[in-house]
Amino acid sequence: MTVLVAYASAHASTAEIAQQIADRLIKSGFGGTVRPVDQVDSLQPYRAVVIGSAVQHQAWLPEAAEFLSKFSGELATVPVWLFSSHSPDESHRSFGTRMAARIRRSRPECAAVTHARDSIQIRDHRHFTGEFSRGGWALLGDLFAKVCGGLPGDPRDFREINEWAGGIARELQATDRKRERRRLHMSVRGRP
Repeated sequence: MTVLVAYASAHASTAEIAQQIADRLIKSGFGGTVRPVDQVDSLQPYRAVVIGSAVQHQAWLPEAAEFLSKFSGELATVPVWLFSSHSPDESHRSFGTRMAARIRRSRPECAAVTHARDSIQIRDHRHFTGEFSRGGWALLGDLFAKVCGGLPGDPRDFREINEWAGGIARELQATDRKRERRRLHMSVRGRP
């Protein structure tokens, strides 16, 4: 089974998360293809899809939102997982425990994801911390980070990313086993 891991990345952080997910799926015995969302023409060869986007101004990047809309019919027929790459999130403590909790509580689901839920059965939507470097935000964002005690660096939790991708792999393996049992049962009963 080949799994597409498609992403929209503002810098390189989301692309690296997508690659980590694909590597974990490959290690679990699946074919994994990593592509930017704007380089995907068809979902035909894929049996499952993981889609991720950087989040800017509380929204998925436009190309990721367009991907969800463009392929909504095909995505409705395959297992789909989503991930978002934010600055601070629930696993990130460079802003301190209280500030991270405040940010978490105030973060609404991105409109593109909410809209996609109407037509796509999303198995899970996970939020990961992206890389945080001063100068990567607008001047006000950098000032906000400095005032709140934000520390530049790479706080991505690759163990958490691998665990999540491992869960996807286990779910796909269970689906494959069920499908194979059903196929064998039908062949024993004389049906193709």
